[in-house]
Amino acid sequence: MNLVLVPGRDTAARFSSSPLTHQKNHEPELAAFRGSSWASATGIRLVETGRTPFATGSFTWIDDQGREVFVRSAAVLVAGRYHLVIVIGPEARRDQVQARHAHVLATCRPTA
Repeated sequence: MNLVLVPGRDTAARFSSSPLTHQKNHEPELAAFRGSSWASATGIRLVETGRTPFATGSFTWIDDQGREVFVRSAAVLVAGRYHLVIVIGPEARRDQVQARHAHVLATCRPTA
C-alpha cells in the first residue's frame, strides 16, 4: 500500500477550477486508470468544507501486470492549487486502503 501526498503541484488556472474535473481528467496519479482497458470509478463526489472544495472518489483498474489496483483519491483546491491525498493498494486490501485514506484526509488539511 502506498500513500501519495502532492502539495499544490497543479493549478486551477492551468487545469480546471473544478476539483471533479481535475481528478477525473488531469490528475497524473490516475493516468493508469484513464488508460486502462478495464476500469471503474465509484463514490465520486464534490464536497465543500467551509469554502474549501474537494473531490473524492474510488478508482479501480487492472495494471499492466494483470493486478487489480484500488485507489482512494481526494483533490483539495486551496488558493488556486490542488493538493492531493491518494492511497493506492491492491483491490484485496480495499478496506485498509479506504481506512488509511480517511485517516490521512481527516488529519491532513491544507490551508492557504
